[in-house]
Amino acid sequence: METVGHYFFEFSMMFLALYLGFLAENIRERLVEKKQERVYMQNMLEDLMADIVLSNNYTKNNKVVFELIDTLVQLIKSPERKQYITKLAYTARMVLPQFKQLFLTERTYEQMKSSGTLRLISRQQVANGISYYYHSVSELKKYNDSIMVWATDYGNEMGKIFDGELLLNIIKEKKEIHTDATALLTEDPVVLNELITSAQYLYGALILGEKIGNERSIAAQNLIELIKKEYHL
Repeated sequence: METVGHYFFEFSMMFLALYLGFLAENIRERLVEKKQERVYMQNMLEDLMADIVLSNNYTKNNKVVFELIDTLVQLIKSPERKQYITKLAYTARMVLPQFKQLFLTERTYEQMKSSGTLRLISRQQVANGISYYYHSVSELKKYNDSIMVWATDYGNEMGKIFDGELLLNIIKEKKEIHTDATALLTEDPVVLNELITSAQYLYGALILGEKIGNERSIAAQNLIELIKKEYHL
């Protein structure tokens, strides 16, 4: 009986050692994951703050484009447009180099999604907020596609009105290139209106993109505050 008891005691000790080892390993893994989670959340904060800066810069940049388009329309509609051909050609050509698309920062989200570590987000409210924020980015991409369509159309219409060599020199020099009325290939009101129409569609697409960007900026700020609160960052 003593031998049986001895073996039972050894077995119990071995089982306990294995169990404690398993428990310790499990705790260690949890601690590592918790540390990873905080690192990811810190990186997420940096991405969200970058998004707010990008959105603000996008709004500022749009103001420049809007002013160019407003000036373009004013000059084209003027009966004395030939007198302003130097400024008109420059204004028309600089619309496309000035406009930008708005892309939000998906670095940390994509890294977590591809590595399967989104599961590490233990706060359900934070997980839901992140999921909503990055799924809504697809709406912004839709407006970016629309902007590119109208930008391409605008470029095509511009080529029907202005001398191509002049446009090339403007973009090379990035300044007004003095020219005369011969640089205006047509004064056909229909052709001129097509350029204005393309410009106004580009204008509208940028406004919509800016609206979505501003909404994302507010959502980013709310998500920043939530993450800071939940993770004490």
